[in-house]
Amino acid sequence: MSFGPFEVLTQYGVLGFAVLGLGYLCWIFLNRLMKSEEDLRTRVEELEGDYREDLEKKLDESTESSKSLRETVLMLFGNKNK
Repeated sequence: MSFGPFEVLTQYGVLGFAVLGLGYLCWIFLNRLMKSEEDLRTRVEELEGDYREDLEKKLDESTESSKSLRETVLMLFGNKNK
């Protein structure tokens, strides 16, 4: 058997194979963790986008309401000053 740069570990017998196995398991868990973090990052970006859209809608509604209220106040109190 040839394990490339890890061939020296195979010369240690069972201990060498155990180290190779543990290294492989660490690699699997590291890849799983990285994928999980990427999935979470993607989900956060999606939620931020939804939040921004909702915030912009509410801001537009608020701006329109305040303009309408301003016009109403000016109509009511603007005529009394004349």
